[in-house]
Amino acid sequence: MSAQACNTSHNLPGQNIDLYFERNSTQVSAGQVLKLANWAIDMRLKYPIQEVLSIGGLAEASEKEPKKLAVQRADTAKAILMQFDLTETSYDVRAGIYKPLDYFVEPSEKVRRAEIELSPGCPNNCCDGK
Repeated sequence: MSAQACNTSHNLPGQNIDLYFERNSTQVSAGQVLKLANWAIDMRLKYPIQEVLSIGGLAEASEKEPKKLAVQRADTAKAILMQFDLTETSYDVRAGIYKPLDYFVEPSEKVRRAEIELSPGCPNNCCDGK
């Protein structure tokens, strides 16, 4: 039986975690650092091949200098992840001001965050010829 070649990458689904911040702050609580440390360890063990780590910093429009704050939150998340040895991958870092949806409004404490997604890879772009 002959194996078919894959035409595109078939990488694994993204793995997500959010890092939450207090209002007008870029400081991360000890509990959030511990949560992120455990996640980073799990990701390194489960997915030794990592395609990209995407980080999106968010701030509420009513916070002080929200765009700057969002950038700093994303940078803070990246710095922490790098301390936890997620260094063998490229980073995609972005920031923005949270825009609530008409039909769904998140609580303020859930808006002030850095959204983190690891896109895991696998050998041969997960192409096993099937």
